[in-house]
Formats: sequence, structure tokens, C-alpha cells
Amino acid sequence: MAPISRLPIPVHRGRQRLGGGLLAALITAGCALATPAAADPATPATAATPAAPVAPAPLWPALTTALALPPWLNLELNLSAEPMGGNGPPLGSSGAWIQQLSLTAEASSGLGRDKTQWQEFDHWKTSLQLTAFSGNANLNQALGTAFPLQTAAHPVGLWLTEATVQRVAAGGPVFFKAGLMALNPAFVESEVLNSYIHSALNNTLNLEINGLPINPFMAPGATAHLRLGSSSELRIGQFWLDNVNNLASLFGVNPQAALSNGSLQIVQWNLRDLPGSAHLKQPIRQGERLVTRQLPQPLLQLGALNTTGADPNLAAYGTLTLAVPPLPIGLDHRIWIGFNNGFTIENDPDPTFVGAGWLAQGLLPGRPLDVLAVGYGSTWFNSNLNPGLNPETVLEINYAIPLSSQLTLQPVLQWIINPSGSSNRPAVVAAGLQLSLSF
Repeated sequence: MAPISRLPIPVHRGRQRLGGGLLAALITAGCALATPAAADPATPATAATPAAPVAPAPLWPALTTALALPPWLNLELNLSAEPMGGNGPPLGSSGAWIQQLSLTAEASSGLGRDKTQWQEFDHWKTSLQLTAFSGNANLNQALGTAFPLQTAAHPVGLWLTEATVQRVAAGGPVFFKAGLMALNPAFVESEVLNSYIHSALNNTLNLEINGLPINPFMAPGATAHLRLGSSSELRIGQFWLDNVNNLASLFGVNPQAALSNGSLQIVQWNLRDLPGSAHLKQPIRQGERLVTRQLPQPLLQLGALNTTGADPNLAAYGTLTLAVPPLPIGLDHRIWIGFNNGFTIENDPDPTFVGAGWLAQGLLPGRPLDVLAVGYGSTWFNSNLNPGLNPETVLEINYAIPLSSQLTLQPVLQWIINPSGSSNRPAVVAAGLQLSLSF
């Protein structure tokens, strides 16, 4: 599913000193479409050659196959629906349904060819993406929280979310992309964050600087990726921000964001050769069978961004995803930490965010592909703009159940502490479901 950010914050808020806590909890879920019973992880491996790894299987043909498209054209349709309800004392209970439908089209002569036989023209690809949001994007306002509880909570309507030309490296040292695009997923976003549903945890470390082209917002831009070795990569991006709102409203959407101007420069370093990385490229050995890994590879990501214009900003960010040694429960585990920090306090309403989490695959017998995600995130408000507020903290537990490679159910439970920065209000408790479909 295409990565997504959150609604812009219309008011400025204050900042307190760093603090918060992490609530560790487990939630397990089953479903009718159970996979075959798993063997005891402690069972010793046999000399027999294992069968193909257990992996989610497709339920229907891909859209490209169903339409019998030529090999140089690829179409993908993704739907994410997020019904959710909660209780936010003293405002009471409320619920909302929001969904996102994305159509992505890619054209390249290299799509249907072996990369080892590519000619120069095969490296080039054009991409177009349209995204439609429908439903009620205002659940957080009804519950009195500063940040949306749902990933897809954006102004409803049809958005143009990408129109680009890119050169794909195919094993070479350089990747180049230019056109109309968001800064994520190439920047800020780390794969581990896509395991969560709350907007502060999902995708972009809750960056709230005005004018940033975080999906579904986009801007004219260009990015280049330079490989520094087998596992190290430098990414550089330049975006022009004057038309962010005009592009967002191209098909009539009200972007509900302040006007921006100037430009954005961003640089990011990725390092993938972390402890355990080589071992994690292999499937999980479970008795006499193999299981496909569902968790992201270890990754260190560090970056910084600078915006110029009437309201300049400077910020740094980073995430670290690490493998966990084998535990008595589950088949595979990851832990992660992340942060962003703004240095231009007068222009950044939410200058600091810190988060952490744990992912576990195969906790339940017979469910080797399911993933439990526990996440924590705190956002500090700017005390220079709106003093007296505490950080809003979210604790999320969700459980992803892949019914196939194209259909996933993800029940979720959230606690929002200090909603909208108020220490006098009880925590908001919310529960819901994310349904993800791809064609």
C-alpha cells in the first residue's frame, strides 16, 4: 500500500520537556482461513530437502494479467479501508470510516525483460498514480486528539499523487527520478513504520512542517540515489514547494493546508549491513519446513532536511531497525527506534517526535505468517507558539493476518495519552480494523 501521512494541524501548540512511557502488551487474533499447523520451533532440522517456503498465496490474478496488458505496461490497484471507533472523555464516543483507493500505472520496455539483458532505453520508466479518499477523515477531531488515528485520514476527493520519469539502476550505482512526487517513500519513511495504523507512527515520523510534500501531497522535484557500497546508499532530493496546494486541489480537493513557498533540500544515508542481516535474507527454518519472513530487514537511516522561503525550517531524523535474537515465542522479531527534531522553533508547531516498537512474526501456533506490532510514539508541541501543553503520546497494538498475498486484515487497539496536549483529560481509547486489498 502506498505510503500515507496525516492531516495538517491547523493550530499551533506548545512544547514540554521530553518524557513519556512505553506500554508493552500483547493482543492475539485468529481467523477462519488458518494456515496449516506449525511445527514446534524447537524441532531439529532434518536432512531432507524442505519444500517451498510457506508464503501468502494469491486469491485472484493480478490486474495486469487479468487485462492481458502488454509486457511493457503494469497496472496496480490498492484499497485500504479503516473503520475505527473510540471514546474520548468528556467528548464521548465516536466512530468513522475512511478509505483510500490508489491506481498506479508504470510503463517501461524493461518491465518484461531480464535485467541482465537491459539496454539503456530499458532503464527508463514512467509512473502515474491517482489516489481517491472517501469517508470521514475527522475522527480525531471528534475524539479531541491532535493527530489522526488512521493512516488514510486525508481530505476526501481525488488526488494526483505521482507523475514521474525515472532511471532504474538494475544493479548499477545510480537511481534518478524527476517529476511530480512526494518526498516519501524515498525519504524519511522506513519500511518498519508501515506496520502501524496511527498517523503519528505510520510512515514519516510525524513530521508536521508546513508545506512538506508528504503523500498524498506532492511537489515538482528530483531525487538521486548513489550507492556507496554493497549495503550503503546516499539519497539526495530537491523539491519546489510553491505549488503544493495547487497540485493537491487539481481535481477539486480542499487540501486544508496553509500556503507554502520556497524549496526543500533533503539528504539521507541508509546502511543495511547490520548485525544479522545476512542470516535474515534466508527463510525461517521451522522443523522440516521453511517460512517466508514477513518482517523488514535491519536498517539504519539518518537524514536532514532544510526548507527555504518565508518560513524556513531545519530538521534531522532517523530510524534504526534491528533483529532480535531468537525468543521462546514467535519465529522472528524486530525492534526499532525513531526520531525527528526541528531546529527552527519559531516555524515548527510540533518540533520533536520519538518512537519505538516491536514486531513479532508467528506468535500463534498454526499462524506462522501473522505479525504482531506494538508501537509507541510521543510528539512534543512548540512551547514558544502555544505554551502549557504536554506531549501527545500514542500506544498501539495491532495484529496483521495475511489471508492471501492480496488481502490482509489488521485489527488495532490504540491509547492516546494527553490528547491534544491536555494532561487533564483521560486517555482516548480506540479500536478498529485496517482491510488491505491489492489487484
